[in-house]
Amino acid sequence: MALIPAMAVTARKGNRIYIQQANKLAQERGIMAHQPLATALALFSELVVMEQDPNEEMKALHDAAYAALRFTPNIVLQHSGLVAEVSTSLKLFGGLKKLCQLLIKAVSAQGLQLCAGVAPTPKGAWLLARSTPSGTIINGAGAKLRLLLDSLPVALLESAEPHLEVIRGIGCKTLADLRRLPRGGIARRFGPDLPAEMDRAYGEAPDPQKWFKAPEQFQQKMRLMAQIESVELLLIPVQRMIHQMCGWLASRHAAVCAFSLVLHHEYSLRQPHRSTPVYIQLSEQSGEPGHLMLLLRERLERTKLAASVCELTLAADEIAAGMDANLELFPHAQSETTSLNRFIEKLSARLGPQAVMGLKVIPDHRPERSQRFETPGISAMNGRKSVPGQEKHREVMPSELTRPAWLMEAPLELKLQRQQPVYGSPLKLIAGPERIEAGWWDDALVARDYFIAENDLGQLLWIYREHSEHNAEAKNWSWYLQGLFG
Repeated sequence: MALIPAMAVTARKGNRIYIQQANKLAQERGIMAHQPLATALALFSELVVMEQDPNEEMKALHDAAYAALRFTPNIVLQHSGLVAEVSTSLKLFGGLKKLCQLLIKAVSAQGLQLCAGVAPTPKGAWLLARSTPSGTIINGAGAKLRLLLDSLPVALLESAEPHLEVIRGIGCKTLADLRRLPRGGIARRFGPDLPAEMDRAYGEAPDPQKWFKAPEQFQQKMRLMAQIESVELLLIPVQRMIHQMCGWLASRHAAVCAFSLVLHHEYSLRQPHRSTPVYIQLSEQSGEPGHLMLLLRERLERTKLAASVCELTLAADEIAAGMDANLELFPHAQSETTSLNRFIEKLSARLGPQAVMGLKVIPDHRPERSQRFETPGISAMNGRKSVPGQEKHREVMPSELTRPAWLMEAPLELKLQRQQPVYGSPLKLIAGPERIEAGWWDDALVARDYFIAENDLGQLLWIYREHSEHNAEAKNWSWYLQGLFG
């Protein structure tokens, strides 16, 4: 098992290179933030040094911001972290402690370590978060804020970085030491930004923020650190992207109806396949990461990779206005419908969209055109175009008429015995006639008289005979079987 070495990330400011952050092993050897690189190497010559990459850090912060949008729409991107205004979200997520735990979990799922600070001012919360170890929460709400800020080191102030050696030389180690000095003297010697930054932290000056604004459409790309040839190894980065999409949906008070994941492959002459698309169509809109990840996992497990994957793209293809969660004391009937829809979605994701079909009722009197099979969920979102002249026809569709559950694919012509239709035995008409005359709008006119008939075995059948002016008085009608009652 390989041991993690003492590592530090450096940043450059002008001609000065200093330590931006050090891991625990490096800190045990005296390496600390804001320390000159030369000093750090003098303390520990085997220190592994990595240069800061602002572009990658900003990309990681954007990913974390997307995930945090599930809990609050007010997010501010700092140079090395996030500031979130959560006062309006406390009741919804069960209080401050629970909300902070959820935020830490969501950001940790993005592969980042989170230190949380709570304060009534944005700058105060930022300073507290930077002073606490990773994975912990420091609460500076109320009167504790001033005491906690007073004990913080001066090096945490951004405006104090260029003057740290001078400030330490005059004996100021904490914010309390700096606040004891004359304010005018601090401004003349170190600039007006230093006292202004302290005022914003202590709540003695306003501190307006520029909120993070999510784009109008969601399409995230993730470049993988290594080529992946196993679907199981794709689940972790895919889950991160699903959480980002759900955060984006929450910020827009929306839910997703369809989304797609594209697996990009390295192109080569041996392998011309450049991408593998995975498309998910939901029967009911959703914005829950657990549910969406379940559907995507089922689909990925049935996907055969044409080549190793080097990049992922996740996009929200169809979205709709989100529905508020049911907060009533007693759940309504919609919860049962949701459970059924999600079962259908899971079954469709596991077996394929064509393996699960639903029966769609069509507003047409003609029995052979009154229903069709289709993929569940498609008709609900896409709808069906109306046929001219059919709108008024839909309004008078009777809902109380008796109809068989089993309709023949094509009407079956019945044999006649003494001018009486036969199906197993001569049929006895017990109900009818019911005349259906429709289809004039699409040149498929039908005119039929329908009856409910019974044979000697007790079977109930739905039969009809053609109706016209020519055979109205005739006795040798042709009879057809349309359906069977269960």
